[in-house]
Amino acid sequence: MKRRTPGTFSPLVATMVLMMSSPATHAADSSSPAPVRLDANKMAGLDLTAIPPDAYASILVGGELNMRVASLFEGKELSVSIFESTPATTDHRTRATDVDEFVYVLSGKLILTEPNGTAHEFTPGQSLVLPVGYTGTWEMQGNYRELVVLMQKNAP
Repeated sequence: MKRRTPGTFSPLVATMVLMMSSPATHAADSSSPAPVRLDANKMAGLDLTAIPPDAYASILVGGELNMRVASLFEGKELSVSIFESTPATTDHRTRATDVDEFVYVLSGKLILTEPNGTAHEFTPGQSLVLPVGYTGTWEMQGNYRELVVLMQKNAP
């Protein structure tokens, strides 16, 4: 892989920057949606809302599941949230994921174990996609916090 000099952009990024700075882009319809800045305090774990501990009691297999969440964006096709948990393990064999899920680990450690025993560890700065129908276990270690992007069920 060819290394770039610091401060240079890939051809794709350079093209996107040029397109974004063109007059046509700035003359967009004023009814066009604006970018949504994600709340930095919520990303840092502040001002999250507690989830009742019995919400996931049926799949809890270890630890004490104290969860907190905050919605950062709710759109027509996707939602973005922060999820935080104390150390716990949940088993999703009887409660498979029902949407595609992108996860970016912010703190703690996540260990996903497939039904066949294959384990995958994720630490801060790492990300993953869980396709709809995942049925393994989630083991959340430390003060686990993630940014999660979910596709809506009714998305085309």
